[in-house]
Amino acid sequence: MTSRGLQTGLLTAAAFSLVSLAVCGDAPSPAAQDAGKGRVTIVYQDDAIQPENKDVIKTIRDSGVFERMAERLTAAVALPHDLEVVVTDELPKGVDDPNTELDGRRIFWPAAFSKDTHDVLAEFLPGALRDKGVPKVIAQENFTAEILNVWGSQFILGHELGHAVIHQLNLPLTGLEEDSADGFGTFFTVNDKDTGPDAALGAAVLFDAMGSKRPNLTMEDFSSDHEVIQQRVYNFLCAALGSDPERLNSLVTDGYIPELRAMMCGKEWSQLNYGWWTILEPHLTPSTRAETVAVRQKARQDLEDENAALLAKFRKMRGQQ
Repeated sequence: MTSRGLQTGLLTAAAFSLVSLAVCGDAPSPAAQDAGKGRVTIVYQDDAIQPENKDVIKTIRDSGVFERMAERLTAAVALPHDLEVVVTDELPKGVDDPNTELDGRRIFWPAAFSKDTHDVLAEFLPGALRDKGVPKVIAQENFTAEILNVWGSQFILGHELGHAVIHQLNLPLTGLEEDSADGFGTFFTVNDKDTGPDAALGAAVLFDAMGSKRPNLTMEDFSSDHEVIQQRVYNFLCAALGSDPERLNSLVTDGYIPELRAMMCGKEWSQLNYGWWTILEPHLTPSTRAETVAVRQKARQDLEDENAALLAKFRKMRGQQ
């Protein structure tokens, strides 16, 4: 779940053909061979979408981004069960933002949520343009509520797919599930060769807009299983920067990421990349495993290189030999 509901939780709590890192040989693992052939599908319940929400859902649907994500996950991971993403305004009681059921077989996507995120962006962007202009990492023609809402929705669906994958595959975690779902959303979208870091950048703008609506944090914010919303903004930006530091360096020079945090971004992205490739490795489809040998090997080498480079920087800062 991305938050506890848009009307109450969105502004309160915080609201990939895939590859894997192989450390051994590339023979299909028993887990991947024995798993079922679950498919991910997107279902638009047109008759159940309120008239005021139809235009924004049409924009998302016309982008094809949800369908591409469904195809990529189906092709890459041997899910044991089908997974259905239902876009609707007819929802179970208490569901008013994207929500993944605990068996990982259905994601509810409220159409009203997409309308609300669009409207939050539409209200936020004029002030952002006035104060800092268009970030250099986003083309001016893309710095609109319509496009950033598509990008942010792509990331949020990646987050929800993370919940589904975690539950269908019973993946072991070493921290809060919400943090892991953010990590999967980042991993899955950044590794989309067609969109790269766009979804993470869009999510950062969207969550910044949401956070601007709630400047005074409460006990509910700090006690939530979601990180404080502004911290998530920096996490998304840092991972994007780490994935492509040359192209996205203006995030640092223009003050969107503090220099001290920026030092860590290469390691953070490489660690995230390595971690998800490793944990998914037993569950990859044979075709994905065969097609991604070089990419998986590079992911491990990138992590080793980033750790070595960061260690050297810290030793220099501390006056060590």
